[in-house]
Amino acid sequence: MEALFEYLTRSVKIAVKSVFFNFKQYLCFFAALFIIQSFYGLMAVSYANNNDVEYQHVMAEYDYHMALRDLNEDQANYIFNDSGAVFKNDLIFKIVRYEENLNYMSAEKRFDFFLFFLKDKDVSEARFRENYIPDLKSLGKSGESFMIAVTPLLHFEENTAKNLVTFIFITIVLLAVSIFLLTALYNIRVNQYKFTYGVYMTFGADFKKLFGTAFWELFVISFVTLIPSVLFSTLAVYLIYLPSGFAFRFSWLVILGVLLFGTVVVLASVWMPMRLMSIRQPMTLIVTEDNSNLVTSPMRSINLLGKKFPTQYEFYSIWRFRKYSAQLLTTAIVFCALFICGLYLSEIYDTGLHYPRPQFTVNLTETEFTYDDEMSEELYAIDGITEVRAMNNSIEAIEIGSHMLTHVDNVMPFKNLVVYESERHPVEYQRVSNEVVYYGMTEEQLRTLEKYKYTGDLNCIYTTPGTVIIGDSISNIKTYKFEVGDTIQIGVKTGQIREVDSNLTGRNLLKDQIEYFKHEYYTFTVGAIIENIPSGSMPIFFNTDDYRIVSGGRRADATTLQIHVDQSLSSEDTARIEAELREWGRLYGETHISNTHRLSLDTIEADKHYTELYICIALLILCISPLVWFFSQTLYYFKREKEFNILQSLGASVKDIRQIYLQGGTVMAVLSLIVAIALSYLSSYGLFYVFNVIMPYFEKEYVRYEFYMPWYAILTSIVVSVGCGFFSTYLPFRSYIKSRYTLENGGAGDGEE
Repeated sequence: MEALFEYLTRSVKIAVKSVFFNFKQYLCFFAALFIIQSFYGLMAVSYANNNDVEYQHVMAEYDYHMALRDLNEDQANYIFNDSGAVFKNDLIFKIVRYEENLNYMSAEKRFDFFLFFLKDKDVSEARFRENYIPDLKSLGKSGESFMIAVTPLLHFEENTAKNLVTFIFITIVLLAVSIFLLTALYNIRVNQYKFTYGVYMTFGADFKKLFGTAFWELFVISFVTLIPSVLFSTLAVYLIYLPSGFAFRFSWLVILGVLLFGTVVVLASVWMPMRLMSIRQPMTLIVTEDNSNLVTSPMRSINLLGKKFPTQYEFYSIWRFRKYSAQLLTTAIVFCALFICGLYLSEIYDTGLHYPRPQFTVNLTETEFTYDDEMSEELYAIDGITEVRAMNNSIEAIEIGSHMLTHVDNVMPFKNLVVYESERHPVEYQRVSNEVVYYGMTEEQLRTLEKYKYTGDLNCIYTTPGTVIIGDSISNIKTYKFEVGDTIQIGVKTGQIREVDSNLTGRNLLKDQIEYFKHEYYTFTVGAIIENIPSGSMPIFFNTDDYRIVSGGRRADATTLQIHVDQSLSSEDTARIEAELREWGRLYGETHISNTHRLSLDTIEADKHYTELYICIALLILCISPLVWFFSQTLYYFKREKEFNILQSLGASVKDIRQIYLQGGTVMAVLSLIVAIALSYLSSYGLFYVFNVIMPYFEKEYVRYEFYMPWYAILTSIVVSVGCGFFSTYLPFRSYIKSRYTLENGGAGDGEE
């Protein structure tokens, strides 16, 4: 322990002297580590408050864990008397309240009970489902059923576990960004000080010594920036959460977490540069004192058309700086691209948060009714309901051996659809797909499509025979370019020549279905195109008669409904709507109505303020780009000052030297503009593809996110990149002019001739 303490004391003292005696040299690392520690600080402070937000919401809105609905009198008496409990220790719930209703179809009483579980609620719920539910079912009459619904209060811990998963995932992403940042900065420093490291290694410094020195220097810096970064993070999160009105909480463990996070970043960031440095020969480092291996010298010198010395020769030989320029551009501008991704991610999160999802689901299966226009009028008459969506009036083409044929001209470029080849039906429709879903729509149900962006007439399928409404996307990616008046063909299976291998999927399955199934083809005209409807398979909407034809005789009857409500409603309003819905449902008998608690869950998510948090992190990431620019360019041009002194000794004036600086800055600004736009587009599209195509595959929910690059983010990125590209060159010139030592005047002044 004594030896360890002595080692730590000695290492820290040396690091403190090195850092503060060369403060300007390490200034960039102070800023970088402040930003890095703020990343974790923002996430840690917000995570601690998110759990409180979750808890306060569910406690304020719910006073029960489980609701039992539509119980008959025998079942109600069983619950009311708690017949499942024999001893006092068996008591696992209390009745918060109960309601008595009348089923108008059977004229029988029905009861709703709201239960609060005692002791360990998860154990109590499991015991209730295991012991009470079978007894309740045995007390039910033939054809009767009851509903079980739980509230977010019951599974509060699961939601807080999701908060933890989100916190860990984002922290890992920020850890990767932080390591990339600090490694890039340290590589720049190592590259410009290879001569110094070569001298160290000549006197016996090995990897252990180099790594220890580098680590302790950055650790000292991270320790200095620890408290400021925690204070900044806490203040930022406090201001973000302030509008919600919740009590703000700060955990002192955040300080320890920030310190550990910064230490991990420092360890990971200096290990590789020092490892690569330690395996180099000291002499190779000493002889690269100019600008190391990032700059190559011209192989020959020639008089290029008698051009002016030295500015145009400098411009013509700019290729020798290609490695340095490429490294700087890709390193600095990638943070601008990440900034745009951060803002785009906040937009995606906000879109997903406010995406209309059903507040209630209605199941008519156990009634003798299907959804019709009369039901629609009754439901839309309930104040607050904005949309009633019929759900089970559709069929996937692949399920019934069907497919769609289109003209090749109606397919977007680079969409690898199957080429239609069949001697039994030679047509001009050259592309075929079974990634299609057929919908049968009544005239009333067409109103659910009005909220989407479309061209044409949505009522066409009932006003013009043989027309359809069609989407243009597969997996939320635009695949087709239809226009109103185009035609498609739907192949309806009428028989088969032989069985198709059940193990086949995708394109191979489609090819075998075309070859071995018999199809009858029906031609339809496109009457309307919906451009932004969420899609796994591409939707095609038919009238109910045409739907029966293409679906193999199925009726477009709907017995499952999704009820959407105004998203600005309060919890009291949704409770009122639920009561009115249940009163309406009793008119039709055994109608099962479920509350998804969507508005409540969305309110909780909104009060976690991830949108604002992502924006704050994105702005911090943007601040990294100027750090890289000015740190790298300052060291780079500092190393070139001796070269410029030699040029002046050969006759170059101060204006010539300024021109070299300015043309370098202009070139970097132009390259920055090009690279910034390219990287920003690629990174934004990658994010768009992940959320539109990959995530729905796992989440089983399609939400349509539009691809766009926020103009304000693009403009900010371009201004920062171009501005830094220019000024990171111009400012070193001003510094050089003020402190130059030339043969011309011995350093006396900063003349401009």
